[in-house]
Amino acid sequence: MKKEVISYSGHSMIPPESVELLENNKGTIITPRLDAKIVDIQDYKILSFWDRIEEIGVWKWHKKYPYSKLKYQQLLDGYSWELKLRDRSGRAKYCSGYESFPRKFKELIKALNDLFGSKIQF
Repeated sequence: MKKEVISYSGHSMIPPESVELLENNKGTIITPRLDAKIVDIQDYKILSFWDRIEEIGVWKWHKKYPYSKLKYQQLLDGYSWELKLRDRSGRAKYCSGYESFPRKFKELIKALNDLFGSKIQF
């Protein structure tokens, strides 16, 4: 079995808000307001998270958003995010964006919040 990876980070101006799956079904939640918090995550929750990822269609998302490349893109105070996933069978996805989101991005955030008990907002 491959090492699972569930990692998300997003921020605008304030320090990033992130969640990450650790060893032994532990997760970490880092928010700008409270430092790192370690949570226990039951296995069935991780499995249903992978089901949600499938339903949302995350595996088909592009690597970068906005997808159409802007030649001279200034990074202002918008929201940037990064997602890293690898499921138990080794399927992996890395994508990131700045002020641009794939379809159903809100559903991904909800799935992450359900999994980690976090309160990520964007």
